[in-house]
Amino acid sequence: MIGLPVSIQNLINTVVNMVDTFMIGSLGDDYVSAVGLANKVFFVLNLLIFGIGSGCSVLLSQYYGKRDDKNLNRTFGFMMALSLIGSFIFFILAVSIPGALMRIFTESEALITIGASYLRIVSVSYVFTAFSMAVGAMLRSINKTRAPMIFTIISVFINVFFNFIFIFGKMGAPVMNADGAAIGTIIARFVEFMCILFYLIFAKRDVKLEIKEIVHINKETIKKNLKFALPVIVNEVGWGLGTTMYSVIYGHMGDEVVASMTIATALEDLVYALLFGVSTACAVIVGNQLGSNDLEKAEKSAVKLLICGIVLSAVLAGILVLVVNPYIMLYKTTDVVASNIRKVCIAYAIMMPARTFNLIMIVGILRSGGDTLFCMIMELTCLWGIGVSLGAIGAFLLNLDVLWVFVLCETEQLVKVVIGFIRYRQKKWVKNIVIKDN
Repeated sequence: MIGLPVSIQNLINTVVNMVDTFMIGSLGDDYVSAVGLANKVFFVLNLLIFGIGSGCSVLLSQYYGKRDDKNLNRTFGFMMALSLIGSFIFFILAVSIPGALMRIFTESEALITIGASYLRIVSVSYVFTAFSMAVGAMLRSINKTRAPMIFTIISVFINVFFNFIFIFGKMGAPVMNADGAAIGTIIARFVEFMCILFYLIFAKRDVKLEIKEIVHINKETIKKNLKFALPVIVNEVGWGLGTTMYSVIYGHMGDEVVASMTIATALEDLVYALLFGVSTACAVIVGNQLGSNDLEKAEKSAVKLLICGIVLSAVLAGILVLVVNPYIMLYKTTDVVASNIRKVCIAYAIMMPARTFNLIMIVGILRSGGDTLFCMIMELTCLWGIGVSLGAIGAFLLNLDVLWVFVLCETEQLVKVVIGFIRYRQKKWVKNIVIKDN
């Protein structure tokens, strides 16, 4: 009931991203590469907002389990304010210096020109997206996952429709190429924003949202939220920057590698979207149970959901291997790019159980009990100290093929499995962090 709507929501979002990639890919490798790199800016913003939401959800879930509406409202207000401020900063940067942002990822003037134009337009959607994501995080924490799923379904169909019109110049519209995809995204995100706004105003919920409490962000609210949210925010932003460094590494390996990784990542994200629902369900269920002080039940739920996620990942890995060749045929690309996509997707499938273990362990289990500082240290140390470092050595010093650079980057996942399991066994996460709040 909790995880499936989240999985469907993420799946639909990912499918739309794939459709965007497919539509833009029909224009040529330069377009798909440029838009893929431009969207790395939103990727970092997305992780910032996710970090804010995920960090605050540690408290939101436990407050809901405790049935403490006052502190739940205050935490929601803090989360919303932080998300909107972050999105506005990214909007200003994308509008004012889009070319400079693109040069972080590539030296190709052709890609910079296409990507900067797209980035300047699509940045208008950032504030709408931040609002929707913050509300979605709150609703998931109180077990309301169907409404965000429905709104996402509405917005993605709108996105595909307007992308088709503006990219290719249908129904009397001008041919706008990549800029058309940016226009479609803005329209879709605005519609989603309006749907969520009406839902907050008119829908009935078992948690009463009160404006006076939402805007009542006092010193205690900030202190409590930052204690658990700040490590998650730093974790997600640092992880996002590290993952962006992967894009920088691939970007400097040539345009064919950029196209290969952009197309391969779209398929990988499709699988990841399904698995993310399990980690979200785990975070909500375990957080609610910890908040209601049912610690033994929370521990059992964590084990069951961890096993469920790993089994599901193994099944999805097999499906990924089977569909990779038909997927490649959807794109007009070179034999070298097609070969790279195939190799990277198979390597990703092999690593998927380890990735899933880490996703559920960090997002779904350890953070639910407030163990956010440890998660931050583990993630960033492994990412930057192992993944980014080995990837850079493989690409720039050893001049390895994209497959082996990808494998070196993924080494961090294996290290995190060992460290995460040890931390889980220590049971420092099995605790109620809101029991003394009033």
